[in-house]
Amino acid sequence: MILKIEVMKKLFYVSLWLVLIVVYSCEKDSIVKNKVLNITTINQSKSQIVNVKLKSMEKKAFSIGCHVASSTTFNAKNKTFGYMDCGTQYCIIDIEAGREIKKISLPVSISLTVVDTIRNVLIGHYYINGTEPNNGTDHVLTVSLNDGNVISDKQFYVGGFWDATTSFFRDIENEYVLLRSDNVLVFVNPSTGNIIRTLDIDTDLTQGIYDRKNNRLIGNTYSNETGKNYIVTVDINTGKTLSKVIAQGLGFHLAFEMDYDAETNCYVLVSDKNEVLFFDVATGKIKDRYQLDFDLTSLKLWRSKK
Repeated sequence: MILKIEVMKKLFYVSLWLVLIVVYSCEKDSIVKNKVLNITTINQSKSQIVNVKLKSMEKKAFSIGCHVASSTTFNAKNKTFGYMDCGTQYCIIDIEAGREIKKISLPVSISLTVVDTIRNVLIGHYYINGTEPNNGTDHVLTVSLNDGNVISDKQFYVGGFWDATTSFFRDIENEYVLLRSDNVLVFVNPSTGNIIRTLDIDTDLTQGIYDRKNNRLIGNTYSNETGKNYIVTVDINTGKTLSKVIAQGLGFHLAFEMDYDAETNCYVLVSDKNEVLFFDVATGKIKDRYQLDFDLTSLKLWRSKK
């Protein structure tokens, strides 16, 4: 009798645990489904920032001036989109309000920009030409987003040739990371300009997006041998390829238009026909697609409550 009671207790707890797992999974799925998927981008031909709610295709646009394509940032904490104008002003837009909230005067124009949300600073790269083609100097500029003051301006490299689509920031480690054109990642302390380490990647990669949760870099590459595009993931600690799958159905795609959706594990690219494509990172299959009616650059993906 005692043995039977113990068995029944174990069955009860196992059943309770399974119920909790199911409830949690349903709640998690519900949270994802209840969040509205947005993209914020720039309509190049009209010089507008455009926000699109993808399911309803509701669109909101407002005009801006000239901008530097490789300078855009998005701060998911406060829903702000930033860009470098064609001078030395960095402009910050409140996407939900649809208005410019700040303009920061910089000593130079910067690109490959990232935002450190922990320290609330803007970080970017600029290059000073040297006397020879390969001896110019690379600099990293750090600017406070609170008051616009320059925090640091440090040289960190000589003659770097960088992949214009791949830069990211590891906030906890305070590492500003750039990809060299020879597939070497360079990890820089933006406060000091010191190179912390370099890492050889064992595969070609462009349009890289950093996935903090899995500590990997996600990008794409094209094979001349097969004539196919591939989605590639790389371990940030070792530089080794974790996965490489065919991006099924991908033809020509645009250079600065990519992002990663962690909630669906999708790498997002834009075709030359302005179609936003969500590729499953594990399989390379298209999970979702949205046709836009305008040309775009500098894609940023985010979710809102409504």
